[in-house]
Amino acid sequence: MLLTQRGAERLRKEDRERLDRHRLEDRKHAQDTQVLEGRRASYARINAAARSARDALVSCGIELRKTGRIEPETGAALDSVWAAYVSQHAEAQMSVSDEVLVALGAVNGSLRKMYGLVQDLRRGTPDREATMRELDRRSDELWDRLTLARDEMRRSLGITSSAWQLDPAQDTA
Repeated sequence: MLLTQRGAERLRKEDRERLDRHRLEDRKHAQDTQVLEGRRASYARINAAARSARDALVSCGIELRKTGRIEPETGAALDSVWAAYVSQHAEAQMSVSDEVLVALGAVNGSLRKMYGLVQDLRRGTPDREATMRELDRRSDELWDRLTLARDEMRRSLGITSSAWQLDPAQDTA
């Protein structure tokens, strides 16, 4: 009888330990899922904000080319989109992987340079044509940087394993 009680007690203890392990695994899985979802949401926000900033900057360049100036509504839209981008970039710096942070740094550098060029053009830079050419060049190279950042984000999330690479010969930022 004593052996039976000990055997039953041992089985109950093993059951409790197994249940505890399963609970810990479930909590760990839920925590990992929450972190991944938070990162995915952050990636989506920064990707959208960067692309919106690029679109607004390109629109300013088109308007400058067509009319020689930026209309107040276009300037206000740029300022709004830019503020949203800066905020999202600051948030992303606290949640993205190291590899994504590097790719976003390249995007940020290009966007900031483009923003500075547009601001120079808004104020009336003395070398307007050279500034417009630089803005066009930066706009073209930014697509590659945005694509690289998006691919790094997808890789970080485990969505893809593609290895698209920026051509270092074109990287002059």
